[in-house]
Amino acid sequence: MKITQLSLLFVLIFNALQAQDNGAVLLHNDRVTFRNGPVTFNPEWKPFYHGVASGDPLEDRVIIWTRVTPDTLNNNPIQVTWRVATDTRFSNVVRSGTFTTDASRDYTVKVDVTGLQAGSTYYYVFNALGKNSLVGRTKTTPTGTQVSQLKFAVASCSNFQAGYFTNYRHIAVRNDLDAVLHLGDYIYEYANGVYGDSSLQNNRKVEPDKEIITLADYRTRYSTYRLDTNLVRAHQQHPFITVWDDHESANNAYKDGAENHTPATEGDWNTRKAISKQVYFEWMPIRDNSQRDVYRKIKYGNLLDLIMIDTRLKGRELQINDINDPALQDTNRTILGAEQKAWLFDQLRTSTARWKVIGQQVTFAEFNVGWAALLPGSTFTFESLESLFLDFWDGYPAERTQVLNFIKNNNIKNVVILTGDVHASFAYDVADKPVNLTLQTVPGLGRIPFYTPSPNYVDSTGAGAVAVEFVTPSITSANFDENVGLAAAQALQLQINRPISASGVNLGNPNPHMKYNDLIRHGYFILDVKADSAQANWYYAPILQPGQPEAFGAGYYTKNNESRLRRANGQSNPKAVQDEPAPNNPLMTTSLKNVKEKQIFAILGVYPNPFDQLNTLHYSLSQAAQVRIGLFDINGKLVRTLVNQRMQPGIFSLQLNAGDLAQGTYIYKIQINEQIYTAKVVLTK
Repeated sequence: MKITQLSLLFVLIFNALQAQDNGAVLLHNDRVTFRNGPVTFNPEWKPFYHGVASGDPLEDRVIIWTRVTPDTLNNNPIQVTWRVATDTRFSNVVRSGTFTTDASRDYTVKVDVTGLQAGSTYYYVFNALGKNSLVGRTKTTPTGTQVSQLKFAVASCSNFQAGYFTNYRHIAVRNDLDAVLHLGDYIYEYANGVYGDSSLQNNRKVEPDKEIITLADYRTRYSTYRLDTNLVRAHQQHPFITVWDDHESANNAYKDGAENHTPATEGDWNTRKAISKQVYFEWMPIRDNSQRDVYRKIKYGNLLDLIMIDTRLKGRELQINDINDPALQDTNRTILGAEQKAWLFDQLRTSTARWKVIGQQVTFAEFNVGWAALLPGSTFTFESLESLFLDFWDGYPAERTQVLNFIKNNNIKNVVILTGDVHASFAYDVADKPVNLTLQTVPGLGRIPFYTPSPNYVDSTGAGAVAVEFVTPSITSANFDENVGLAAAQALQLQINRPISASGVNLGNPNPHMKYNDLIRHGYFILDVKADSAQANWYYAPILQPGQPEAFGAGYYTKNNESRLRRANGQSNPKAVQDEPAPNNPLMTTSLKNVKEKQIFAILGVYPNPFDQLNTLHYSLSQAAQVRIGLFDINGKLVRTLVNQRMQPGIFSLQLNAGDLAQGTYIYKIQINEQIYTAKVVLTK
C-alpha cells in the first residue's frame, strides 16, 4: 500500500492545528571507508555475488540458499556443493551434499538441510566453479521447554529507491536473534524513478527501469535488491521467515487482480501473479510447496507458535473503496479465504504454546480517521476519508469480528499480531469495536462523527481486549513526513489518539486503543518473548545518508494472560548468550589484501532463454569502463552492435528486440577493457 492517502490527512490536520493555535551503508565491497556510490556487484564474492541466506527453520532442519553467477552463460547446469558445520571454520561438518542448478531456476540454489539438532546455531557454505561463498549463520527452532527467551527482528517495506538499507545492517550485527520476520513489500514493482527519493536516483537505480511484469522483469528486480550489501549481510547472519504483501506482485493486489495492474496493457493477472510467486520462491529462503502458499506455522518449543498468514494473494476479495457500500458488512466477505481461515482457527485452537504470534501484512486493529474531514480547508467528508483506508482489515470488518470472537469464545490467551505495510509504527490493544462511533448533525458543522467509550473496551484497564498488535515501520518506504513535511507529521502524531474538538465541540478520542505511534522514523522492532511477557522495542535510523546510527524509540509489552499493552521503562536487555557472527569474507579468505580478483564486470542473467521476441541481458560494472556489447550469430558474424560507450559503475539491463532476426542460436559478446564475456541465447519463432 502506498501512503499517498495518508499524506492528504496530514495536510488537513496540520492546517487545522495552525488555525487553532493562531556510518554507513557498506556498499558493494564492504570497505572500511564508506562510499556513497551506486550499488553494484562485489568481485570478491565471485560467483556468489548475491550472498547466502537461510530461512524457515524447524527443530531438525532449515532452508539454505544462494545464487551462482557464472562468467559465461550457456545454459549448462552447474553443480554446487554445500556444507553445514557447528563452527565458522568448518572443523565440525555435520551435513553436506550437492545441488545442481541451471537457468530454469535462475541459477538459484535452495536446500532443505535435515538431521540437525534442535535449538542450535549452525554455519553453512557453498562451493561452485572453484570458489567458496560467504559463510552464513542460521539457527534451528527449540523443542519443549528448551527455550526461555526468543528474539525476532520484525521488518517490512524496503523500497530500494527510497533510501539506504541501513536498518538491515543494524539487524545484521545483532547476535542474539532467533530469526528475522519480514512481513512483506520486500521489493517494489514500480519503474525507475516512480516511487522513491529523487536525491538517490543516481545511486539507487532499479533494474529493469520499467514496471516489472514478466518473468525476466521480476528476476532482474530481485537480483538488483539482493546485490545491496546491507541486505546481503542481514540474510547472511540470520534465518528469515517471510510472507509477501502486495508489491511483490503489484500495488493493492488481491486474489483476482490489483490496483496497479491493467489487463489491457499488462496482460492476464493470473499469469503475472503466478510469475511473481515463482520468482519469490526462487529468490527467497522459503520452504517450497506445490501451491506456493506462504501461510504456515513454525513452532518454537512450548514458548511460541509463529503463525504466518497471507492477507493478500490467497483469499482476499476485491477491496471496497466506499465506507457506505452495504457489501462491506457482508459476513461472507473475506480477506483470508475459507481454506486459510479454517487453518488459522485450527492453529489457534490447538496451540499449546504460551504465546500465539500471528505474522501478517495489513493493520488489523481499527484505524479511525474520518474526524479529520472537519478540519479547516478540508474537501473531504467523513465517509470519503474513512474510505481511503479500506485496504486494511477495516475493509473486511465482519471477518475481523469473526477472528476476534473466535479468540474470545475459545478463551485463547496471549495472541500477538505482527503487522507491516503502513510505513509507520503503532501499538494497539485489539478489541472488537473499541470505540463507539455515531454521526450526528450539529448546527454549523453538518453531520459529524462522535467517538464515545465502548462497552467492548476500557482504555484505562485494557478490559475487553483479546489480543495486542505491534506494527513495524518501513525499512525505507516513504513515511508521513517525507510526503508532507516534518511539522505536519509531528502534528498528527500528537493528535491521532487523543481527544479532539471541532469549533469547540468535543468529538472524543477516535483511537483510545492505540497506545503508541511514530509516523516519521524508519526502522524495525525487536520482539522479545519470555514466559511472562512479550515486548516490542522499536529502533530507528535515518536512511538518506549511509551509515547512520540507530536509536531506541520506545518499548511496549503485554504480560502473560493480560492482552493489553503497557509502556516499558526502556529496551529489553540482550540475551545472556550471544552467537558468534559469520565472518565478513568468503571461506578461506583471510584478508581483502590477499584477493587477486580483477574482474570488474559480471553477467547477472539472460532472460528468457530461449526467447521468442524480447530478451534481457542483466549485467553489472564494479568500476567505470569502456563497454562493447555485440550480438553474434552461431558462425561468429556480428549481427548487431548493442553498446559501445564508457559506462559508470552500477547495475544495468539491456533489452534486445529480435525484430527480423531469424530463429537460431546467438551469442552476446561483451568486451570490458581486455576481458571478454559471453552469453548464449536461443531465439525461437
